[in-house]
Amino acid sequence: MICLTGDVHQRSYRGTDTPFSPFSEVELAMKYAKISAKYGIRITMFLTGKACLEEPTDVKEISQMPHCEIGGHTFAAFRDPWSRIYRKFFKTPWGNESHQMKDILKTIESIQSVTGERISVWRNHSYIQTVETPRLLEAAKIQWVSDEVNRQKRSWEPLSQYIKSLPINVQPDHEHLLHGTYQIGKAKASKLVGRISIGEWIEQVKVEVQEIVDRGGTATILAHPLCMEVADGMVAFEDLCRFLQPFPNCWVSEVDADRGY
Repeated sequence: MICLTGDVHQRSYRGTDTPFSPFSEVELAMKYAKISAKYGIRITMFLTGKACLEEPTDVKEISQMPHCEIGGHTFAAFRDPWSRIYRKFFKTPWGNESHQMKDILKTIESIQSVTGERISVWRNHSYIQTVETPRLLEAAKIQWVSDEVNRQKRSWEPLSQYIKSLPINVQPDHEHLLHGTYQIGKAKASKLVGRISIGEWIEQVKVEVQEIVDRGGTATILAHPLCMEVADGMVAFEDLCRFLQPFPNCWVSEVDADRGY
């Protein structure tokens, strides 16, 4: 089984890859969704609540595509004043429990106000959790979390009594791709160690997906729309979708707990 996922931030986010594309991440999510639709692949897109509020028309259109599932990705990817203060004094942008719960609920409410649907899946920005996170997500009625990057795990596992964790078990893109500012001549050599070209990344993903599927697991892929665009205009992403087409695929919320994948 294949689970293809992507993270989408607000237009005002201004991340390291933002200067390398004239399009917003929501606009690129639309392009990403249309490519995956050509190959019949379901996708789970984790959006910040602020992305929904800044570009509601496009977000609503994406959410209405029959192959798209929307999940939460914090409200503003920690680009708010309180998160900056908490990071400085508490070493985590989540800060105290009250702030984290407010952010989770604000994200859920913002997405629902635009899409008309209440989300059940979640991925924290930069995978950042605290010990309270599973309990707070459970209280907010989130059922699936896909935060852990672990290439040794084959499929889901319980995170709490009511929440399941679906690990990203295929090498994610942003941390490993040569793209954007992470290029020879644009960054210090130390920051490029372990990074590979988009072509090499795609070929490695194909190998890892095949191995996981052959072992009866769920291959969970994280490919950001912005990374895929900055790397080569989503040419390699379409090649990946073409490769994934023959495999059974599902949304994060559809991973079959009864059968283990």
